[in-house]
Amino acid sequence: MTDSANKQAVDDAVKEIGKQPHVHTVTNPLSSDGQTAGLLSKDGRTAFAPVLMDVGSGELTEEIAGDVLDATHPAEKAGITTAAGGSIGSTLSTDESRTSEVVGIIAAMIILSLVLGSLVAMGLPIITAVVGLGVALASVGLVGHLLAIPSAGPTLATMIGLGVGIDYALFLITRHQDQLRDGMAIRESIAHAVATSGSAIVFAGCTVVVALLALGVAGIPLVSALGYASAMAVVAAVLVAITLLPAFLGLLGHRIHWAALPAFMRPGRRRDQGLWAKWAGVVHRHPWVVAGVSLAALVPLIIPVFSLELGQEDVGATSKETTERQAYDLISAGLGVGYNGPLQVASSLDPPAAPSEEYTQKYDRAMSLKSDLEKKQKELPQQKKQLQAEQAQLKDEQAQLEAEQASLERQSAQLQAQQADLERQAAALRGQQADLERQADRLRAEQRRLEAEQARLEARRDQLRREARRLAMQARPLVRELVRLRVQERVLERRIARAEQDGDEARVERLEARLDAVKAAQAAVQKKLAPLEKQARSLAQQARRLQAQAQRLQQQADVLQRQADSLARQKSELERQAASLRAQGNELQTQADELRAQADSLRRQGDALQQQAQELQKKADDLKAAQEQAEQEQKEAEQLQDELTQMMTAAGGDARGTDLRVVNLQTALSDTEGVATLTPPQINKKGDVVLLSAVPTTSPASDDTADLVEDVRDSVLPKTNTGTGTTSYVGGYTASYVDLASLISARLLLVIGTVILLGFLLLMVAFRSLLIPLQAAVTNLLSAAAAFGVLTAAFQWGWGIDLLGIDTASSTVPIASYVPLMMFAGLFGLSMDYEVFLVSHVQQHVHEGTEPRQAVHSGLVSSARITTAAALIMASVFASFILDPDPTIKQFGVGLSVAVLLAGLLVVTLAPAALVIFGRAAWWLPGWLDRVLPHISIEGEPTAPRHRGEEGAAVSYGRSEGLGDQAE
Repeated sequence: MTDSANKQAVDDAVKEIGKQPHVHTVTNPLSSDGQTAGLLSKDGRTAFAPVLMDVGSGELTEEIAGDVLDATHPAEKAGITTAAGGSIGSTLSTDESRTSEVVGIIAAMIILSLVLGSLVAMGLPIITAVVGLGVALASVGLVGHLLAIPSAGPTLATMIGLGVGIDYALFLITRHQDQLRDGMAIRESIAHAVATSGSAIVFAGCTVVVALLALGVAGIPLVSALGYASAMAVVAAVLVAITLLPAFLGLLGHRIHWAALPAFMRPGRRRDQGLWAKWAGVVHRHPWVVAGVSLAALVPLIIPVFSLELGQEDVGATSKETTERQAYDLISAGLGVGYNGPLQVASSLDPPAAPSEEYTQKYDRAMSLKSDLEKKQKELPQQKKQLQAEQAQLKDEQAQLEAEQASLERQSAQLQAQQADLERQAAALRGQQADLERQADRLRAEQRRLEAEQARLEARRDQLRREARRLAMQARPLVRELVRLRVQERVLERRIARAEQDGDEARVERLEARLDAVKAAQAAVQKKLAPLEKQARSLAQQARRLQAQAQRLQQQADVLQRQADSLARQKSELERQAASLRAQGNELQTQADELRAQADSLRRQGDALQQQAQELQKKADDLKAAQEQAEQEQKEAEQLQDELTQMMTAAGGDARGTDLRVVNLQTALSDTEGVATLTPPQINKKGDVVLLSAVPTTSPASDDTADLVEDVRDSVLPKTNTGTGTTSYVGGYTASYVDLASLISARLLLVIGTVILLGFLLLMVAFRSLLIPLQAAVTNLLSAAAAFGVLTAAFQWGWGIDLLGIDTASSTVPIASYVPLMMFAGLFGLSMDYEVFLVSHVQQHVHEGTEPRQAVHSGLVSSARITTAAALIMASVFASFILDPDPTIKQFGVGLSVAVLLAGLLVVTLAPAALVIFGRAAWWLPGWLDRVLPHISIEGEPTAPRHRGEEGAAVSYGRSEGLGDQAE
């Protein structure tokens, strides 16, 4: 693309596109902005140009879109392949051939011919259906000026309008033919057919319209608009069936039988002998078997529905003949599949975006560095030359000083050797002194122990002395008393002796008595002195032991003193040796001082040189620092330039894109798993809105892309924007369908419940029964579930997807989220038509008095042929839309055709079997409810008075007695 010729062609094409009407802007993918935004592939062979229109996609016409694509002619002329995607491509890819409608009409014509037996009769349903379809499409076009009708709306209206239009006409024409065969007059037959089948058509159409309008409860404009468009088609079909068709019947008269088919191809007149009569007999005899087989046959079809996932449309599944598919494939191959559905992250900023402080600082710093570098480039070379000359002179002076320093170093080495020897001697002396100190410490410890022991002995000696004094004090008065008594004894003995000499016996006796008393007193005193004497002897022994210990301690003290004297002498000798060593050390110190003085002199000279060297080194360092600073500034300037370029590139060339909030958004989105790339931000003029496009790694229809949308919304953006004044929203093609799928999933049950409830109420009013509406609802649910299962297997599982005409890179196609919802509403209403047609025939026989189970047999015989024919016609019409290139329309075609076909089969199998099983209970209605409900008749037949059943149930009976009969 960047080759000169191709680039010029692309430039010309972009200019031409910009000139087209309603083109607001177009971005050139080869411009710097375009390449920054990622509009050009890495290999340079693929590019895309975003075109912003000033009209919405709903107002984009094929003419406007065609002008834009035609403007790429300069590129095509140069050999460049061009294609249009987006809304322009979708507009140009609309299929206007109507091939599917033609195929559906042809299939309906064949079936109608066989059912009606006449080509003229066959043409009437086709004509009226086409007229009704034209009215419906015109109405949709008019309403499209008031409401936004999706592009699929007219197609869906066409599918349903054609189907119901042909079926409704078939119901009325077959009733008219049967009445003519029974001999009724033409005018009366037409009137009676309108009054009966026409009334049933109106009721059936109402059920379809109610089911389609019930889509409005979902509150989703897209789904509601599709429901409105389809409902208008049904209303038009009903109106044409009860107005234009009777007029045609009146104009044709008996000519309705013209161009009859051969007899063997026409339907037989006797209904009680045909295939359906036999089948009705089987159902009547074996209702449980028929019901069981019907349900068993549905099971394998229903199973896939449990894996149904609502997805989104993907252009990658459309026809390769369309320009939107061609654009999709080109972008996928050249840039990546995610470029077909980028996430548009729109954010409001309060306050508006502004260049970040980091960007401003870097920009100012870059400008400052640029000016400083220019100045240094002029000054640094001159400073370098001057510094080199001064360094050479300093080297010479440094060499001379180094020689003198070498001599001093040798002398210093000798002194250091002598000092080392003295230090070794001093160390030895210190060792001896340490040994003496240890011995002295031991002696001192021993002396302290002896002193403590002596102190203890002295204390004990003092204690003994005190004890001795105490004993002496105690014994002293006793001794004195003993001495006094002994003196008395001697005095008395001398007196006794003299008395004996005198012969004075009386006196002798008195004196001897006194002497005995004195001796007794002496004995008492001696007895008291005995323990004291014993203690005194004990104390004397202890004193002698203490004296012996004191002598031993004194001897030990003398030994220790002699050892201490010896240690003192050794210490004195060591001190003398230490003094000698100190003297030698002082002498060496003197020599060292002399050397130190010389060294100081040299050091001063060295300091002077060093100062000069430092000055030169400082100059060199300054110069080197200036050079390094210049180099650093150069690197910094280059780095700043790269950073500023990267910031501006990331900001899309707008400095406001460096706002921290925008940068954080970019970082958070880029780091999110599943994001392949992020385009630069687009900021409006005010700066309060920024747009980022995140390109996923997966296709728009991928579940991973839907998960990415949820992750960005629920996790990435809230975490990034909290507290920043930023509010972000995720939009774009993929996000819109994710939202739609989420809304539909949330409201699907509500819509289904509403449709079922309304259908139940309508049938309950029409047939005055509880079990019949319940049976109809269950039958329709089963057919819908089976149709959803077939749809899931065909598209989501990819079974036979090639047969459906879908050519896609993936083996599967996601089911558009609104398809099941629309299918259910439309199917419920359409299948109710067959229920109404069957049950109304059964009810007619019940009103005529036929036993309920037999009435089912008769009603099935009379209605089965038309019911199955109508189902085949509608299924054929729906199936023909599988030929439509739009994969969503194909899904409608597959789903509705299968659903209608199954509904038709169930109406002739499961439904009558259920009615046979129910028997009379099928027509039971509580009395209070019967009084509340309004009385209507589906086919305009009068209703007879109510009669009580055997068990008190209210049963309604009626009869068909022709157009002029009155109610009894």
